[in-house]
Amino acid sequence: MAVPLTVIICCANVADTLEAACTSVAWADELIVVDSGSTDATSQIAQRYAHRYVVEPWRGHSGQKRFAAELAKHDWIFFLDGDEECSPELGRELAALSSTELERYDLMLTPRRNYVMRKRVRAWWPDELTRVFHRRRCGWSDEVLHDTRSASDPSRVRRLRGWIIHKRLSDAGFSDYFSGQRLDGRLLPVAMQMHQRGKRCHWWDLALRPGLAFFKSYVIKRGFLDGTFGLLMAQKSAVSTQLKYAALWAVQHRCHGKSDQDKAGVAR
Repeated sequence: MAVPLTVIICCANVADTLEAACTSVAWADELIVVDSGSTDATSQIAQRYAHRYVVEPWRGHSGQKRFAAELAKHDWIFFLDGDEECSPELGRELAALSSTELERYDLMLTPRRNYVMRKRVRAWWPDELTRVFHRRRCGWSDEVLHDTRSASDPSRVRRLRGWIIHKRLSDAGFSDYFSGQRLDGRLLPVAMQMHQRGKRCHWWDLALRPGLAFFKSYVIKRGFLDGTFGLLMAQKSAVSTQLKYAALWAVQHRCHGKSDQDKAGVAR
């Protein structure tokens, strides 16, 4: 790449996958690892590969990456998570981009191949992410669970063909993807953010959306080609959708109840 690129990995307790992440971007002009408080061997691994290793308490998904972006020497940034790898195809594609091409863009959309229990999830492809971007020319959105960026204009966005690889080597097992405890920790913050943005749950959301999520994953995205595993992932999509809207209903019901109490207090 004619224009220098900084790769940033924000992570914690990823000793099982961090080495693969770092070696997949050995071509980077700068590699920064921002650790939010690991208790395993993440620190030792990071310091073997990174040009700069920083420990920073967790600021949230967007907050952590905003902080990390300001550490970079270069304006073009590529974010990886500690359980991800840059495919050789993506590395070559980034290296081939000229400075003239990059002046035309603010943001590069990057597809991601996801793995669950070391099996590729066909139905989650292409899962495009805003991971390659110019830090001075992009805006940030404050998502609860994910960080995203936006270009100044849609014409300044380019789609890349190479991909990010997610959890290919992770030791995460069944409980990391299907446990009620994990879902509980994520659902309420998402539902509260949906409510704050004006989203409401209606009966048809609970009746129809889970089935549509299953159909999309299993049929449209061809999850059926993955046999029982594809069926499990389609069911997971349906259950997650149902619980997300159930949580939204609970949030709006609680907020409506508080509103009624406030009105009653004023009336008294």
